Amino acid sequence: MKFGKIEKILKNIPHTPPEDGKILYDFIIENKCNNILELGFENGTSTCYMAAALDEIGSGKILTIDRKETIGIEPDIHALLKQTNLEKYVEPIYAHNTYIWELMKIIEEQTETRECIPIFDFCFIDGAHTWDVDGFAFFLIDKLLKPGYWVLFDDLNWKFAESHTLKNTTFVQNMPEDEKKSAQIERVFTLLVSQHPNFINHKIVNRWGWAQKKQSKFKTTEKNQTVVDLLYLKQSIIPDIFMILRKMKYKLKHVLKIFS
Repeated sequence: MKFGKIEKILKNIPHTPPEDGKILYDFIIENKCNNILELGFENGTSTCYMAAALDEIGSGKILTIDRKETIGIEPDIHALLKQTNLEKYVEPIYAHNTYIWELMKIIEEQTETRECIPIFDFCFIDGAHTWDVDGFAFFLIDKLLKPGYWVLFDDLNWKFAESHTLKNTTFVQNMPEDEKKSAQIERVFTLLVSQHPNFINHKIVNRWGWAQKKQSKFKTTEKNQTVVDLLYLKQSIIPDIFMILRKMKYKLKHVLKIFS
């Protein structure tokens, strides 16, 4: 599915704006990601942007996990997948508590002769937003992510104390002040991901944090410009090109008008 088509359907639905959807869409197509893990889907907007990319490729699967509390959200993930006709690319799982237990089951399924065989070639984390859940999830993802592929963390700057929907809840009010006011995913990224020996090419862009898993113990993929650098460069150049073309078109019309 072309991006313009999926954008028209999703542009007014929270919580993934079209500019973020475009980055996810382009990343998946350019890197030919085929087996994707998403932790946290809520309405399913980001899921649909990624599924549209798989549809454009012609194959692939997204395993996406969120809590049962997302059932009943309007629109929910099933409604969006049906509306976009992308259901065949997505398997949503509703976890009883967090996605940690579901990750354990995947690791168990992928374990052969006491070794976990990596299965995913992209992982997008936009779920719990807590040090304990997402910190532990990162170490589990390390076992499931194929060497050479990427993990992306959303909401590095998010804080419980600033959440419009959660800051006045009893759960948040009972938090210690430092826990309530900390950007917990930023801590996960800087203290765990960036310091992990298996991950390189760390990149923070606005609220997103990217990291690439090393190819092997003896080979890295560290370069002056990674695929993520080039992706953001492309995103910044394309609007400039269109602006220049528009100006040229206007000037050409003006010149033709003078000589007509």
